[in-house]
Amino acid sequence: MKKLLFIAAALAAVSACSKVETAVAPAQPISFQVASYLPQTRVQGTNFKAECDYFFTLAYYNGATYIDNVKVVESNGVWSPVGSPYYWPRTGTVDFFSYASKNDLPATELTAGNATFEIKGHEVAEDDNIMVADAVFGAGRTDHNADGTRITDDLKEGTTDSGYTGVPTLFRHLLSQVSFKLGLAAGGSHTGTNYVATVTSAKVVNVACKGDLSLTNSGSGSSLTLSPWTPASDGTQVGWTATDSTTLTLATPTLTLAEDATTGETVDVLELRSVLPQTLTNSVEIQITFDLDAKHEDVVYLHEDDITVKAKLNSIDIPSWNMNQRIIYTVTIDPVTEAITFDPAVAPWVEATAQTINIPVED
Repeated sequence: MKKLLFIAAALAAVSACSKVETAVAPAQPISFQVASYLPQTRVQGTNFKAECDYFFTLAYYNGATYIDNVKVVESNGVWSPVGSPYYWPRTGTVDFFSYASKNDLPATELTAGNATFEIKGHEVAEDDNIMVADAVFGAGRTDHNADGTRITDDLKEGTTDSGYTGVPTLFRHLLSQVSFKLGLAAGGSHTGTNYVATVTSAKVVNVACKGDLSLTNSGSGSSLTLSPWTPASDGTQVGWTATDSTTLTLATPTLTLAEDATTGETVDVLELRSVLPQTLTNSVEIQITFDLDAKHEDVVYLHEDDITVKAKLNSIDIPSWNMNQRIIYTVTIDPVTEAITFDPAVAPWVEATAQTINIPVED
């Protein structure tokens, strides 16, 4: 049994079809089994409800609209659509297309239909979370499954059980997330000296914040088939086309480096937030200005104002922020050489693998 969150959602058919269904077998309400996608496996995922309170579904029967952008919500542990229920057609199969967004997408931005999903001119908010589920082709009811709790892979014979307790609805994230941490680190000896850096300005400039996304899906099947969209949001594709940019303003903490220490405590200067997936151009760079005190114990023997350091984000081994990807930058400044060091961790939205990369300060 796939480890997915079970979501029951009753959906309604036209009354004429309902009468035929009742005469032959108990009506089978359509249900959804939902989870969030992780690249390393398709049978494990995060709790969808922890990310979004609802999703929308479109379904097509023999090429005609069967469910038209229905909102599915949870009540008492059961996920049901707003409005009347829909039931499985007596014969044939249904294709399903589902998407979710923590913040509602304006109708002027979204086009969703039969194997169609487009977003135009969306400006990403820091708490945005937009997801699309792998398309489901060839799903239907079977006579041996009269209680409607399962659908089968082989609709002609009705003998091969998919193991899903509803339409498998596997969501993928369409945005990226980033965060930044900042601290001091010394590459050389500073015996007898401790440092205090008072950050007065910190920002990441020319970050794409608005863009367009167009997904296609060429899947098909007379038996149950899950088909990811192109480009797939599996952490390897940017997908979006940027149309505007902004500056990410970071916090301005006071940083310390103790006597003889090689690293100081890092401070969160930008909490994890959503961003537009994008290729990092040469103009995307972090810029930090700080005042520096060099001290023997509590006595300041050297003070310098307005030290500015900067580095291009694409100069390390992360050329882009991809869909369904989380990047955590730990940025350190050497108060002796004024060199910036990045220790980035790239994750498929949850798990990370870290690497350390040194970056020289630009002249």
